[in-house]
Amino acid sequence: MKKKMSNYITKELTKSMQNELSPLFECGNQALTLFLKSYDSLDNFFGKTYIMLDESKNRIIGYYNISTGHIEDENHIRTGGTVYINCLALDVNYQKKKIGSYYISDRLLCDCLKRIENIRKEIGFGFVTLSSTDEGLKLYERNGFCELEDDMLMAKNTGEDACIPMYLPLDYE
Repeated sequence: MKKKMSNYITKELTKSMQNELSPLFECGNQALTLFLKSYDSLDNFFGKTYIMLDESKNRIIGYYNISTGHIEDENHIRTGGTVYINCLALDVNYQKKKIGSYYISDRLLCDCLKRIENIRKEIGFGFVTLSSTDEGLKLYERNGFCELEDDMLMAKNTGEDACIPMYLPLDYE
């Protein structure tokens, strides 16, 4: 599936694209850079990975990986289904750069959210969730994501690689 965003194309990652293009990708976060180059980025049990290519289609600008999940309350009762953004990363050469008045990172996230909305037409869920790094926090906040409240739970990692659990409600009442 192709999507055109300005002069950039978004496609599902294939093994041949991974072999050819991922060695050039570097986002500044070792875990996110390595994910794109790993088997997990192609493993359908982990999620689907989509890459945004430059105009020449020979460089990965950014990528995202999405899967499904759920949110639980403090009693471990599911409160809603989610699509989970496992990874979203932008190459260092495109970070803090704009196309017109929009950051390229916002365009990548917008593409991801449009894809999620299309998936939502086929199956039901009420939230988009993710675990943000400190570097990605501003991107998600300016696009409507909120930190999960203390009484809402999803898988959290701790330690030096701890991330901030966030959600975006899809239906506002």
